[in-house]
Amino acid sequence: MHTIYEKDNIGRTFVELIFKNTGSIYSKDSVAYTLMHMLMNRGTLKDKEKFYSKLEEKAINLSTHTSYANTSISLTFLNEKSHQAMQYLKELLSNPNFTKEALLKSKEEIKAKKETLKNNHDYTASKNLFKVMFKNTPLEISEIGEEIESVSLEDIKNHFQTLSKESLIALIGGKKIDISLPLPSNPPKKNLFFTPKQGEIIEKKDVKQSYIYFGSPFNVSKDKWHLAKVATFILGAGGFGSRIMEEVRVKRGYAYSAYAFNQFSKNFQILKGFLQTKLQNTQDAKNLIIELIENFTQKGVSKEELESAKKFLIGSEPLREETTPQRLKRKFEEYYFGIEDKNSELDKIKNLSLDEINDFIKNHKEITNLSFSIITK
Repeated sequence: MHTIYEKDNIGRTFVELIFKNTGSIYSKDSVAYTLMHMLMNRGTLKDKEKFYSKLEEKAINLSTHTSYANTSISLTFLNEKSHQAMQYLKELLSNPNFTKEALLKSKEEIKAKKETLKNNHDYTASKNLFKVMFKNTPLEISEIGEEIESVSLEDIKNHFQTLSKESLIALIGGKKIDISLPLPSNPPKKNLFFTPKQGEIIEKKDVKQSYIYFGSPFNVSKDKWHLAKVATFILGAGGFGSRIMEEVRVKRGYAYSAYAFNQFSKNFQILKGFLQTKLQNTQDAKNLIIELIENFTQKGVSKEELESAKKFLIGSEPLREETTPQRLKRKFEEYYFGIEDKNSELDKIKNLSLDEINDFIKNHKEITNLSFSIITK
């Protein structure tokens, strides 16, 4: 177990238990998400769902999360309730309500959520993008999963054992508390890394506008992540003033908003973006994205674009560390990815030259290998 602590005197404590390499790609289809759903909603074997009423009475908030890579359990409570909060957490981890009845109930609720998500076109377009980019890998299946019916109680109990002391990273903000939990001792699963493929998926639905999601490989070593941050800010992460927003919205009026951003994890590294446009503009908007990214890798950026990006990124960084959870997230990322202190990254951005950023952009032509996920009529 590794513990990351951030002192705070606001009278509340935040605890997040992150179990690395226990997410959806490290389990059978749907198992990781179902396990976390049961811990969040089914309670303990003794109290069942009444367990959460006990938490509510003490103003203790519990939540769970599943990503591709990790799963997590979060608790927020008043400082004076810290002992009780940790006792309840121990109860949940020692005696979870893993029964057939509880599993069936969670399955029904997850299936209902999946039905609701079918009407969320952004969710579907994003999910389909991973389906085409990571075909025939665990990443082609969403974190929720596809085969919920096939999940057995044995699957749940087996995956629960991967929530081990060795895989745990504990984030604590507020009062310093002792994290002593009834967890098994198992080595974490080995890291899985996947390289995206190029492809396209078009899904026809009764929609009033087209949803265009795009992505490409972005193979950047950790020591150059600051370069990728600046480059993508100029390309599409910076809102108004960024290349994609200016060309797609301001000049052509194809979309209200259009963005591109980096998605770097231990399992994949991609450039990802999205926009919505009128049905009749679908092909033109797609072609424009292809043209913009090709032009970006060929010609790089201007001095004015670089200075504007540097000014914004350096000036806005303090705003990303105003709250305890934000500061904990930064410390977690530094530890998890093994990256340098954020202040060192800001210094690198401050001293970045035009030649350096343009050489970087021109050496990453893999971002032109675009995949598309489009939902249209």
